[in-house]
Amino acid sequence: MLDLAPLNASIATLLNHLTTNYGPTAELDTYVICVRVKSPDVPGGSGINWIVGPDGHQRAGGLLQEVLRAVEPNGSDQS
Repeated sequence: MLDLAPLNASIATLLNHLTTNYGPTAELDTYVICVRVKSPDVPGGSGINWIVGPDGHQRAGGLLQEVLRAVEPNGSDQS
């Protein structure tokens, strides 16, 4: 069974940041959820999956690469 606590904590942190720093009329235009799935069932032992917000699917590949560059030293080399 997958532990959703890290995802829930991340979403709570994002929502807290948005509601604290932006007014009630602010809108979230695009969002990305990026996860690394580690499993012996995944070729190479891990894979990256992501969800891009509404109407943002055309930018998914580029957004994912930017996320990887930001969080991993060799993000562009990861698959």
